Amino acid sequence: MKKILQIISVFLLVFLVGCAEKEGSKVYVKKQPGVQMEITLYYKGDVVTKQTAKNIITYSELGLTKEAFKKQAEKLGQKFKGIKGLEDKVDYQDNVAIETVTVDYSVADINELKGLPWPSSGDKKVSLKKTEEKLIEERFDEKK
Repeated sequence: MKKILQIISVFLLVFLVGCAEKEGSKVYVKKQPGVQMEITLYYKGDVVTKQTAKNIITYSELGLTKEAFKKQAEKLGQKFKGIKGLEDKVDYQDNVAIETVTVDYSVADINELKGLPWPSSGDKKVSLKKTEEKLIEERFDEKK
């Protein structure tokens, strides 16, 4: 009897662990003239909990000087200021700028993000499946 209870307990434990929502991350990349993009999606089940975008921008490939790019980037960066859960950092180097944008969806207000370039269905949560579909539509490749 004790052995049967142990077997049932192990089976239930394996079943419960298997039913838990999968957590993980996926990375998508895209390269186009002047910009290398890498987007990392952190998720639990079908819900994106956090998103990080790292963009490496080459000034000369965009036909800009460092100063001209910096002026445009700072103007665009004003849209990100004051949005809860969103962090935007730009490291202006001699030939490239490295921009890192992080969105923590557990803190951010989805309504505040609607005007920004993030896939959103208007729901309270960001769907991993819908986000991946949008990235593939935009010609991003999954990095494995």
